[in-house]
Formats: sequence, C-alpha cells, structure tokens
Amino acid sequence: MLVENYDNKLLFQKIVDSSPLLIYIYDLDEHKAIYSNKKLTEVLGYTKADVEAMGANIPKTVLHPEDFAKLEEVQSKVRLLSDSEQLVTVSRYRKANGEYGWFKNTRTVFLRGAHGFAKQELGMVQEVTEVIAIENKLQDTEQRFKAIFNSTSDFNFFLDRDFNIITLNNAAIQYFDYYTGVRLLPGDNLLTAMPPEMKVDAKAAMELALTGEMVDSVRDYQSLTGERIWFRAKFFPVYDEVTKNITGVNVNTRDVSAVINSNISLEQQNIQLKEIARINAHEIRRPLSNMLGLVELLKHYEESLPDDVIGLLDMLRQSSNELDSVIRKIVKTATKK
Repeated sequence: MLVENYDNKLLFQKIVDSSPLLIYIYDLDEHKAIYSNKKLTEVLGYTKADVEAMGANIPKTVLHPEDFAKLEEVQSKVRLLSDSEQLVTVSRYRKANGEYGWFKNTRTVFLRGAHGFAKQELGMVQEVTEVIAIENKLQDTEQRFKAIFNSTSDFNFFLDRDFNIITLNNAAIQYFDYYTGVRLLPGDNLLTAMPPEMKVDAKAAMELALTGEMVDSVRDYQSLTGERIWFRAKFFPVYDEVTKNITGVNVNTRDVSAVINSNISLEQQNIQLKEIARINAHEIRRPLSNMLGLVELLKHYEESLPDDVIGLLDMLRQSSNELDSVIRKIVKTATKK
C-alpha cells in the first residue's frame, strides 16, 4: 500500500522523480491511473492538463489500438502475479505529437485486494524505439543473408573448431543427403558424412584455417556410390568482432566434376585431333614428295618440251611448293606442345 509516513513519502517521491523511467501506479479495479511521475510529460510530451483531461481513458488514448486490444489480457496476468514476479511487455505508445514509439513496461504488484489478487500495479516504462529499430534492421539483414545463403548452389558450412556444424545451407543438406545418405543438421559433425580420404584433407585445411590462413583446394574423391567426384573446397577463418579471435571456420564447397571432366574431355580431344593432323600430314606428304621429285626430273627435258607444257610444268612446280609449305605448317602445329 502507499507509504503513510510523510518522510517516507518524500523519499519515495524523490526516488521516482529522479528515475529515468516513467513510473506509474494503475488501479486495476477502478481502471484508472492513480499516480505517475514527471516522466510522463517528458517522455510522451503530454502536459499535466492533457493527462487530467484523459482521465480514465489514458490507456485507450496512449496505447496503439492493436496493443490496447491486448490490455485486458495483460491485466488479467498481472492480477495473478506473485510478489516476486514481473510481467514485461513491449507496446507502442502514442506521443503528444501523434507519433508512436516502442516502450518496454515492467509490471509488478503494488497493492493486493481482499482476495489476494493484485488490485494495483506498479509499472516502470522505458522507451526502446531505437533498440527495436536496430533489432528490426538486424533481423532484416539476417533474413537477407539467409536468403542469399540458401539460394546459392554451393555447399556452405559454418563450423566450430571440431567440425561441429553451427549452420549450413539447403544445398549442402540436399547434396550430402543424396550422395551419402546422411542428412546433416546444425549440431551434427561434418566428418561423419565424409569419405576417409576427404577427412584427411579437411583436417589439414582446418588446421591451416585456424591459424588465419585461407585454404583453396581442388581434389577428386570416391563417393560411397563408387564414382569419382571433384570438389573445390575453400576454408575461411571466422573472427569474433570484439576479441578478434578465430571462433570457427566457414567452408565453401562446390562440385566441379562437370567442369573438370569437360576439361579432361577437351584435352583428350585436342590430343586426338593433333595426332590425326600429324598422321594426315605425313600421309599427304609422301605422294607430294613423289610429285616434287618428278617435277625436278622433268626439268632436265625442258629443251625438248613445247612452250605450253613448260608453262604447265612451272605451274605444277609452284603449286607443289605451296602445298609443301601448307603441310609443313600442319605438322608444326600438330606437334606443338
């Protein structure tokens, strides 16, 4: 109940007036505020006359309509509080300028009625508008990050020092479920889904990453189905923003089998094409050498040949030399490494 002694009343008044919190006493039976400190005018901007004019309608006037609709439920909970319990709510309060702000209200029992239920509540209100705005921004950022994190086809894991999964994306869950039969979830150990030879490389990469080094490697491994799969794995150290200590490792993995196999196939095709070019060039060169020999031999009979035949012989010699030059280029290209 309210303090009867004058000195205690004065001390109580000094304490509540110096508090940065808006402090009030609300009578749950009479549905009206019977006390509030000066912070009501400072925090919300209402004058004493405004508060007096509101009377019993303070909650309906100040609270956001959606929060006012929950007030009866909140007050029912307050009535059942024990002396050591508190009820904390976060609601929107309308300020004198018409704008709404977020406020945290910590409610306790101030006075009990004849049946032992709370008759009056003591409320301590603190504005948390900026805190809510920051939390909403962080939540929005987190949701954007999760959307990007889960939209990539790469397998992303955030691991602690012992390979326990802190978080992973959907691509990683689906891939490892398909190829290993292990459905990985946060809290699982990534090593349980790795073939033996991959574990060795992963542990070595983890050791380097925990020293602050970024690791980037490409290797093929035999899956449980027996096929060889090429992976590109990157291990990034993750630092605590405050202590700057390494708290874990982010692992980005990609199945690059299609790219590697395509490159291998192209290389094999290039080798085959070069061999075909080399063989064809040599096969063509043999009859060409015979033609060049015959042309040189006919040069000894030029004096006895008609002029038109000599002209044709010169054209044949020129064309043979040009063909010889082309074949030499083919052989050189085909044998180049």
